[in-house]
Amino acid sequence: MWGRIEHYFDEYPVRKLIAKTLLKYGLRVSDDMKIKAGDIEVPYTKIAKALDVDRRVVKETVGMILKVPELRDIYTNLEPTVHMKYVGRHVGYGVIEIEPEPRAVGILAKIAQKIAEHDINIIQVVAEDPELYPEATLTIITERPIPGDLINELSKLEGVKRISIY
Repeated sequence: MWGRIEHYFDEYPVRKLIAKTLLKYGLRVSDDMKIKAGDIEVPYTKIAKALDVDRRVVKETVGMILKVPELRDIYTNLEPTVHMKYVGRHVGYGVIEIEPEPRAVGILAKIAQKIAEHDINIIQVVAEDPELYPEATLTIITERPIPGDLINELSKLEGVKRISIY
């Protein structure tokens, strides 16, 4: 998605950084010029400090987003989501992270099929956008840890570059 909208910010590198960060964290822009994580307001100053930019540029970025229909449609509908990558193992879930070959097609379907063949339910899947994350990964949380033989099967699938277990 970032590849479709980043051109709006080409003349404004700091605004581009801010917009990309809002997208990455699912921070929504509201019609009243606020930035929100769900219903929680995130002050411009906090975002500015985190990115080491001026808070006025954060406000200008929000104003720009609200003026451009395509950006408005995207940013006013963002929602943050829970990512269980680092907490899954603490509650008995299996957590595997897969780095696919760039632009591998159908990798999620192949992996999900192999997991299903072992009668393991998938609780969550997070597929990072390669346009936002240079080393995009696919994280799969399962109802129980993945057995070693399944990890071996998954690592042999076409399009799988690397597998990490958490």
